[in-house]
Amino acid sequence: MITRFGKRFLIDFIAGNRTFFDKVLAVGIAKDAEYELSDTNSRLGFEFYSVPVLFGGIDIDTSVVPYTYTAIYSTKLPTNLAGKINEIAIYPGRRSSSNAYGNQFITTFESPFEWSPSPVLNEVDYRVGNSSLDLSSDGISPKEYIATIPNFDMSGYSNFDTLSFSYKVNDSNLAAAKIRLYSSAVDYYEFNFVNHIVGWNIKDIEIADMTSNGNPDPSLISKIGVVVVPVGSATSITVDGLRVNDEDTFDPAYGMIARSNISEIEKVAGRELTIEYKLDLNFGE
Repeated sequence: MITRFGKRFLIDFIAGNRTFFDKVLAVGIAKDAEYELSDTNSRLGFEFYSVPVLFGGIDIDTSVVPYTYTAIYSTKLPTNLAGKINEIAIYPGRRSSSNAYGNQFITTFESPFEWSPSPVLNEVDYRVGNSSLDLSSDGISPKEYIATIPNFDMSGYSNFDTLSFSYKVNDSNLAAAKIRLYSSAVDYYEFNFVNHIVGWNIKDIEIADMTSNGNPDPSLISKIGVVVVPVGSATSITVDGLRVNDEDTFDPAYGMIARSNISEIEKVAGRELTIEYKLDLNFGE
């Protein structure tokens, strides 16, 4: 689906006011039920990789009336990438933020070794990468898992920006999953994820809705905590990815032109994968 921005961009390009040389294809894990396809979309539901377009072509089908006109963009995903693709989008270039605080991953939850206590590595059920982590609580009290991460500066994100969490609820005994971003052992920001379904979830929480404990420094986030909050019985979640989205200050010259949901494709590590995006154009015939 071509977005509203995409329609404006393409008209501007035809008028000679835009360039379209540095096209980028991006892939994500979100299904339509998790992030509804709409012409107002400005990003993927949960992006995990983007790569420059290598080839472009056209397809004009004159066997039907009206004729159909399609632009086709192709690229390759690298051998080391792994993940399950449910959505794809095209941008006129690398999506950027006007204030240098853009979209980025905080963690992909692929290794258990940085965490205390140690979670269970899950190499069967995952979406970003080729593994995830299982975190549990005995049902008596909340249980927190903490890991050190590379220093993360969130001081430039606005109240309208969001934290996106991809996780799977494994039973009906989960009250909440909480994400804590620590700048010291006792100072942290907290995001409370609730209203989930049993199964996979992608949830967004605005920065405005986070709470704080102590006096955290947003420019010096160095640890992440995940708290499993049970309701009455033992419970577990599978954590898959955590990212921050710039929702309000991205450079409008690099907005999303089009986005589509697709039947799930698994990109496995060890071999390249060629992907194509077909942009159907309607000239009102």
